[in-house]
Amino acid sequence: MNCGYKIVKPYPKDKICPNCGKNFYIEEKKKKKKNKKGKVGEKIQEQPQAKQFETIEKTASSKLQGKVKVKKKEQDLSLESDKIKLLKGEYLKLLGIVSIERTPLFCSNEKYVFLLELTSNLDFIATSILGGVLDKMLLIAGNNDEEKCQFFVKNDIIYIVYGSFPDKKGGWILEQMAKHYNELVMSKNVNQLEKLEKYQIETKFKGITKFILNEYREMQEVFSDQEIPYVEDRIRIDYLGLSSRSIGVISLILGEELQVEIPGQLDNPEEIKEMKESVLTAKIEAIAANTLGNTGAVPKWIAVKLGFQNYKFLTFKKYENDYFLYMLSEGNLGKVENVESELTPYISRVTANPFSGNLKSFNSLKLSLMEFFDQCRIFS
Repeated sequence: MNCGYKIVKPYPKDKICPNCGKNFYIEEKKKKKKNKKGKVGEKIQEQPQAKQFETIEKTASSKLQGKVKVKKKEQDLSLESDKIKLLKGEYLKLLGIVSIERTPLFCSNEKYVFLLELTSNLDFIATSILGGVLDKMLLIAGNNDEEKCQFFVKNDIIYIVYGSFPDKKGGWILEQMAKHYNELVMSKNVNQLEKLEKYQIETKFKGITKFILNEYREMQEVFSDQEIPYVEDRIRIDYLGLSSRSIGVISLILGEELQVEIPGQLDNPEEIKEMKESVLTAKIEAIAANTLGNTGAVPKWIAVKLGFQNYKFLTFKKYENDYFLYMLSEGNLGKVENVESELTPYISRVTANPFSGNLKSFNSLKLSLMEFFDQCRIFS
């Protein structure tokens, strides 16, 4: 209509425009007649009508919410950095792999490659002497910061993660490493890989580790930081040693639980026991010296898993003048401090002065400790 009102079907029966009251049928005929009289190509233009704009309340992203999954950009992680920072103050220093035959297979940071050799030494003690599976090691740095090595053994391969993180998160990383590395080697003998093949596997796995760590970040809220409590409520001491500057001054095996192989053939029971004590002391000293020399940190404890929440431990306690007390035990790690507190009055007799090479006072202390453990070597 000329009045600007648009009429659409169904039309009013009386053909009257609701806006101007004119008969729109007659008006339309007049309009067509006028157009015929106009110039060729000339059209009667309708007056443009202002559009009514509505406020947009929904965005494209809100409409697609729940329908389209937007992929988050993965953070570029440098595996060679001293600390691979994660969330909640957690970090990693090394992701490593070594075979039980001591073949290095992967090391994310060459600065910590010594941990692969140390792991092999720990695995030897865990399997041959303690009769279990290497689980984890806690290190205490000079500033009293705690760092952890956690291990996972599968198909004769040991996976290592080193840094600061809860056990459950470390366990998840190790399981992912084992899964993906196993897919890469496809049941090959990892101790006999060609150099080129080994290099190709290492290169591929390096990319996989970045993927694993980015997944770790995404799953932070899924993990629980609460540790599972120990089943045992007591601890049994199987071995005790005291050293000064990596020199063993006291070594004492208690009970018959430890299986220590010795070189040669000996018949005298006392000589056999002394040889076992010497062999065990030498291996523990090598671990302590290697760890301290390379990390600047003192091992606090090393855990060997025997079964579900069933562990054996190698624990270390530092005394004045660079003396260290170490014990092999089984049960609840939380009870070790009770044992150490009872032993401190005995140990303090000889640690007041630096070791001079004279073993007389230490031999006397060893007899006292034997009497102490004859009374009881299980503590709660």
